[in-house]
Amino acid sequence: MPKNKYVKKKIRENMPKEPKDDIDTYFSLRESETEERIYKSPREEIAAELRDELGPKAEEKHKLPAILTREECKKLLNAFKKGKKAPRNRLIIRLLYATGIRIEELANLKFCDIFYDNQTIFIREGKGKKDRYVCADLKTFELLKKWQEAGQEDKPLEDSVPGIKIRQIRRIVEKAGDITGISQKYDAMNRIYSAHSFRHAFATHLFENGMSLFAIKKLLGHEFLETTEIYINCTIEQARKEYKETNPLSERDIE
Repeated sequence: MPKNKYVKKKIRENMPKEPKDDIDTYFSLRESETEERIYKSPREEIAAELRDELGPKAEEKHKLPAILTREECKKLLNAFKKGKKAPRNRLIIRLLYATGIRIEELANLKFCDIFYDNQTIFIREGKGKKDRYVCADLKTFELLKKWQEAGQEDKPLEDSVPGIKIRQIRRIVEKAGDITGISQKYDAMNRIYSAHSFRHAFATHLFENGMSLFAIKKLLGHEFLETTEIYINCTIEQARKEYKETNPLSERDIE
């Protein structure tokens, strides 16, 4: 907006030491707050996501989603080792963890939405029919390129990346959990292991590595920052690390 451009200019003139990126981030956040909201509250937004993942009776199940550890994510990434469909299945698991996208967003992902040059992925019509961009690591893009070029000729740009529907993607995620024994573990804990577990793990691990809540909110496509906070689950490993760093009794000069 012209008005915001003018205000940004004045701020930079009066605060020459302020980083340009920080000012742009501030205004983008302010502008995003004025966008038309689909949900009235974070609770409503979370409930909608759970309904999509667990069905209309999600709130009646009173179960928490499984929050995968980093080691568990590594096991799931390597669950499929043999077979003609193994490359596709490994790519599906990797995309869920690398990007944090929803299962329906993965099913709708097309090859034309992949931008290899700047390592971004365009998510069309996500929750609330809103588009957004997400990021992924170099290895994920290498696997995407290899999958796209698999066979005698490249797959058409308008083709779906996984090439299968949501129900089949769910089965692949469930099979990975069965192969690694992770499904059984969380069943015993009365927690739900599903594709949505990768979304929670994605947010948690990024936060533990130092990414801001605002940036994670954008990647997840949330409307409310409070919704993103609910997705962040600091693991016991992180709690132990911070305890060791901050507890006075951990200091060497105290006996």
